[in-house]
Amino acid sequence: MSNQIQSDLFFKIFKNFLCLITNAVQFLCTQIYLTVFRRDFLNHKIKNYNDCYENRNHPHTIRSISKIFSVFISFFFVITNNFIYIKDTLIEINQYIKGKVDIINGIKGLDFEDKLTIQQVIRKYIDFNKINSITSLLGPGFAKEIINHNLTLVCACSSSLEAAKKVQLLFSNDYFRVYTSLDVIGAELYSSLKNAIAIASGICLGLGYNENTKAALITRGLKEMREIGKLFNAKDDTFYGLTGMGDLILTCNSKNSRNFSCGYQIGLEDSSENFLKYNTTTVEGLNTIKLVKYIIDEYKLNLPILNSLYLVIYEGAKPSIVIKELMLRPLKDED
Repeated sequence: MSNQIQSDLFFKIFKNFLCLITNAVQFLCTQIYLTVFRRDFLNHKIKNYNDCYENRNHPHTIRSISKIFSVFISFFFVITNNFIYIKDTLIEINQYIKGKVDIINGIKGLDFEDKLTIQQVIRKYIDFNKINSITSLLGPGFAKEIINHNLTLVCACSSSLEAAKKVQLLFSNDYFRVYTSLDVIGAELYSSLKNAIAIASGICLGLGYNENTKAALITRGLKEMREIGKLFNAKDDTFYGLTGMGDLILTCNSKNSRNFSCGYQIGLEDSSENFLKYNTTTVEGLNTIKLVKYIIDEYKLNLPILNSLYLVIYEGAKPSIVIKELMLRPLKDED
């Protein structure tokens, strides 16, 4: 994918999410500022956005800026950028925040380098005295379907019930319903782990397997997700909810998912080599698989699907052979 096409796609997704935010905050009668942390296309895209974008319902509500100078007047700061830019973005944001802000996170993923969830990464790179609250807006929702008013349910996850309810009220409308949860670790873990299982689902389809296989994978994949969740005291309600089972069902069944599409390409070629060599998109599950392997080894866990994914992605194992080995393991009771 060329840099121009990638830039256009990235900016389109960003614009769509901002449309949702605009609808959500209309009652605040405030200004929304959009900035994009991509040095390679920032300036001309920002100018084009200001010149051409029209918000028909709330004209003059969204304004694009090339610097984050306006953070000091913000009530809410929404972070939805690409996972790989999160640390650089937070470092820059931190310079401009004056006073305290409520941070709303829309990013899913686990950071392998620091072994942290996204909210933990935010707390590491934004000064403590600048954070009023952090709420993650997570669950089964593709941005382009939300902007087309497809009915969507997500969860506002925060350690503060007051903050979660504030975000719930801010975003809920007749096509976008928000629930609240205090189980931040569970929500962030499950919404990241499902990306790894989605890669496996894509691999199976690429290899020519169909619905029986998908049902088996999702069921046993859920079990492995829960094993990791229990290790970190995630709640069962979260596992069975929108950020657990709900997000997994969506991501494992759609080529709109980058993780599923990644797995599909790997399955078609029966190898991860070319995908890893030529891929230019962000696939959060690849990073998650590395961190899961660390957890498996550190805590001596028996998670055959997730462990096999590491072999396929990072040790060059052929998916077709790995799947047969999984099927021919010693027989056991369902647990």
